[in-house]
Amino acid sequence: TWSVFGIRFRVFPSFFLYSAIIAYIIVGGFKPIPIAIDVGCIFFGVLFTEFVQGLVYRSYGLRSTVMIREFIGGIYPEAEPPTAIQRIVVALAHPASAFILHALVYYSNQEYGWSKSSPNAEFAYQILWIISLFWGIIGLLPVYPYSGGKVMMEVLTVITPRWGLLLTVMISITVGLAYVAYTVAVMMNEFQPIVLADGVRMPVSIILSVFFVLAVL
Repeated sequence: TWSVFGIRFRVFPSFFLYSAIIAYIIVGGFKPIPIAIDVGCIFFGVLFTEFVQGLVYRSYGLRSTVMIREFIGGIYPEAEPPTAIQRIVVALAHPASAFILHALVYYSNQEYGWSKSSPNAEFAYQILWIISLFWGIIGLLPVYPYSGGKVMMEVLTVITPRWGLLLTVMISITVGLAYVAYTVAVMMNEFQPIVLADGVRMPVSIILSVFFVLAVL
């Protein structure tokens, strides 16, 4: 536990345990160095994105607590900003910070070529490149309580105060179940992965499907 600029951080040992299990699966066995790199990159990515969002809360005079546990991190402010625009800015700060991290990783490597210094550096680059890009994309999806879902709720509540929350829930359930169906279809070879960019496809992840299901529940 520590504090920086009025942002309190709490890290639970369960984060490292679960991250190590996932890393074990990704690297294909007990390989201490690749597992440590994988866990370290995920930890750094979570710290960076939550810290940036915490700074945005702080700019509105609000303190917050970042809790990093199990698979993910979460930020808990002492209160939400008073206006819809401020709440939208805070929500978008999370995917924006992921894209900022992605840009820093990509362009620093383009400039200095640090990923080519060793196989471990190359592996770290790949992990940071992937998680920062996908966190940014996933954060924009209209699924509450993720960032995109929070923005959607604010907008819909302004448009129709009476039905804004209900519409947010209905759209979140639809998008969440659609991703689960997409994952199942691709894994059963009934559907081809969706191409997001050149050489980048929408991830097919059972873990992500579980998160979406938990979110809509």
